[in-house]
Amino acid sequence: MREEQIGECRLILGDCLEVLPTLGKVDAVVTSPPYNQMSSIGAKPSGLWGDSSGGLGFVNAWLESGYADDMDEDAYQAWQNDLFARIGDVCNPTASLFYNHQLRWRDGECSHPIQWFRPSGWRLRSEIIWDRCGGMMFNARMFVRVDERILWFARSDNHKWNQTSVGLGTIWKIPRAQNKEHPVAFPTELPFRCIESATDPGDLVLDPFAGSASTGVAAINLGRRFIGIEREPKYFDIACRRIEEAYKQPRLFAEPKPKPKQEALL
Repeated sequence: MREEQIGECRLILGDCLEVLPTLGKVDAVVTSPPYNQMSSIGAKPSGLWGDSSGGLGFVNAWLESGYADDMDEDAYQAWQNDLFARIGDVCNPTASLFYNHQLRWRDGECSHPIQWFRPSGWRLRSEIIWDRCGGMMFNARMFVRVDERILWFARSDNHKWNQTSVGLGTIWKIPRAQNKEHPVAFPTELPFRCIESATDPGDLVLDPFAGSASTGVAAINLGRRFIGIEREPKYFDIACRRIEEAYKQPRLFAEPKPKPKQEALL
């Protein structure tokens, strides 16, 4: 395990389950785990998935990422539910979880994450549709998927909520990130909205699948603290660099000025 402290961000190279006992209380979790979908493409992609002008670039980038993304589906679902139940144990009662996933197909049948992802200790609050403004689907007799889902869970009825976010609605039109360093990087605007909606300045945000640290960049811009856990050294180094660069940029959030102190009259 390796750790870097950059400003108010703690970046950890390691496995999430091993790192959890070292964490303090967390105010929000914003993340996107591996989707467990590469087995549906196959070890030797064919058709447009195997075409260098089609989807082969994406396939190669994902296979090179080092993530285990071809687990037995039952084992994958059990892992995800168990992991986020344990993550909930290190969260404050006012915490929220924003879990980004997508619809997938198994044996010709659609599997919606809301059907199987119900970690103990979390209450499903809302489903947000992320319109990615484009998509890619080859060799399938169906409508191309241009969306993903963000499941918002609260730890309790007393979850934090900033009413100014109510107008965001439940369909977020945010183009995919043009990030060549990570095959499926978050657009920073997505975690920005999640963090702004359900945390206060100074709160601690966790991403257990930090990747290139888009959630961390959003947290910095909003004046929040951040813990990012990433198990692949390649992306850990990229995350450290992006966090350092984010601190060099003008902050979107400014600390409130202290109120003038009333002096006693003589």
